[in-house]
Amino acid sequence: MIIRHLNGNLYEADFDNNPHYIRQVIYFITEGKRILLIDTGYQDEMKQLMTYFYDRSMYIDKIIISHYHDDHFMGLKVLQENTDAITIIGSSEFKRTLELEYSHDFLHDTNIYPTIFSDGYNFYFGGHRIRFEKAPGHSQCSIHTLIDDSYIHVADNVMFDTNNKSMLPLPYFSIQEHINTLEKLKKHLGKHIIGSHFSNELNLLKDMETEINERIAYLKIMQKSSKKADYFIPPAIPQILSAF
Repeated sequence: MIIRHLNGNLYEADFDNNPHYIRQVIYFITEGKRILLIDTGYQDEMKQLMTYFYDRSMYIDKIIISHYHDDHFMGLKVLQENTDAITIIGSSEFKRTLELEYSHDFLHDTNIYPTIFSDGYNFYFGGHRIRFEKAPGHSQCSIHTLIDDSYIHVADNVMFDTNNKSMLPLPYFSIQEHINTLEKLKKHLGKHIIGSHFSNELNLLKDMETEINERIAYLKIMQKSSKKADYFIPPAIPQILSAF
């Protein structure tokens, strides 16, 4: 785990040695000894972060769940004994995602449920203003988290693999909704785009407008083409687009 300071009280924890084809990145904001997390990763990532915070006498006060897929909320299991003391912020649509994908596993696990809905909610933490936008596409309950006028956390609506190649997630919800969300994301191109599976450094390495446009182009091809096309793309999107 590598901790990087980004701006003000905003940090990223980069788990670049995890066994998955995508890296896990968890963002957090400090306010004195209190911590606000954006997503939790899996249990292993959460355990590493808990040790880091414990060694500094810090504690988790709030957690934003960008969407209810297990690689974003499973870390709550590590905190299960303490979740009553933690504010969990998530979309009011969270149950629709759980019903579609985890009805037997997590639908009745109320320890992971939001205690505050992100819809219309905004607040300050660590000197940063936090607000939210609905961002359905990869999931029904996806939300984007805006930090001041500088950063926007885009959940899994924009993804890269461990080699920083462009990727798309599985179509859990709606291709058209994903297109709509990506189109709306363009108004934030002046901000740092951060996500759960890539680090902030990609803002220096990638043209994010091109990245967004290529994803939109690919998704539109999928809607129209009679050819077999995979939504989930380990190789670079431009290479796939050239085949059509």
